[in-house]
Amino acid sequence: MNLRTVLSDSDEVSNQSRQAKQKNKIIRTLSKSNHALTIPELQKQVRISTPTVIKLINELITDDLVQEEGKKETDNGRRPTLYSLNINRFYAVGVEILFKRISVSVVRLDQEVMLERQNREFRLENTPECLEEVVSFIRETLDDCDVSMDNILGIGIGLTGRVNSLTGESYNFFTFTEKPVGQYLTERLDKQVFVDNDTHVMGLAEQVLGQAKEARNALILNVSRGLGMTIIANKRLITGGMGFAGEFGHMQMGNSDKLCICGKRGCLGMEVSGYALEENFKQAIKEGGTSLAINDKPLEDIRYDDILEAANQGDGLCINLLQEMGEILGMALGNIVNLLNPELIIIGGKFAQAGYMFSDSIKTGMNKTALTLPLKYVTLKTSQLGSESGSIGASAMVFKQHDLI
Repeated sequence: MNLRTVLSDSDEVSNQSRQAKQKNKIIRTLSKSNHALTIPELQKQVRISTPTVIKLINELITDDLVQEEGKKETDNGRRPTLYSLNINRFYAVGVEILFKRISVSVVRLDQEVMLERQNREFRLENTPECLEEVVSFIRETLDDCDVSMDNILGIGIGLTGRVNSLTGESYNFFTFTEKPVGQYLTERLDKQVFVDNDTHVMGLAEQVLGQAKEARNALILNVSRGLGMTIIANKRLITGGMGFAGEFGHMQMGNSDKLCICGKRGCLGMEVSGYALEENFKQAIKEGGTSLAINDKPLEDIRYDDILEAANQGDGLCINLLQEMGEILGMALGNIVNLLNPELIIIGGKFAQAGYMFSDSIKTGMNKTALTLPLKYVTLKTSQLGSESGSIGASAMVFKQHDLI
């Protein structure tokens, strides 16, 4: 029996399908356990008769999906055999598609990255040619990987812009396909493809292997070229009815009169984002400011990455711009703290590299708007996951869809 059949949630009613569902239950139980289990321990959790558990475990061992892990230490009597999942049979592909970068990772169930590829020359456009480039890059990465396609459960994609994770539709990019882009890519790549917004995927990465592992209620911010938020409430990611929850950058919490790409004015993202940092920097230089970030570059070629790097090198102008932005963000976050009462806020995205220079100014802003008691309850942290968090989170989306994590 192959992996896809075992993990299927088919509604078919037959003895074979019933056994497949029972095997599925055993696999999910072993996957979520942080230690190997004995037959009695498995039987207690899956609520299947002991003889049936023994039979199914032996079949799963034959299928190379489960393995023996030695004997359990006991005070007396016969030591029972321990069983665990053979994680080398469970992989997912994670893809992160941003405006100026595409990343593909092949990740094992234990979050070990087996292969990771990036293309920084990639430019996201709403064209068939760009979509074909995405398909080709994923295929090339899989061709270079030693993992068998039979052991890959699916492909998760974190795509910038508005995405309906339930239907696989993208509303900003690849809108020209007759079918939802998730379905289109499933057919092209011959693997189940799950699509979500890149910020939600980043938040999932924090929940699965980052600093939000133990948090019940948390906010994970994606502060990069744009501004987004993942909301975790009672350990569940809140995506909303169409997957649009967390559009923090389009909340009317700022003072800017600049026209946003959404067509409205006053959006917070026009004051807090990589784009806003670039615009503020250019204005400051035109008004006579000086900065290390220029470094013989034409002003129009300066990117927010350059400004963040210069701030880390001690550049006064860049530090001031960053801290002004952090305070505005903190004041907006204070309102969200009053509304949702989270225990944890994580600053993720490219701005995480600014560390305390950014987070300290955020705290200053939060002090101005948040109520005292909710503010004392919340902890502000900076993400430690780095640039791989998006593609790893996208692979975690596949494992979560199969209820393995």
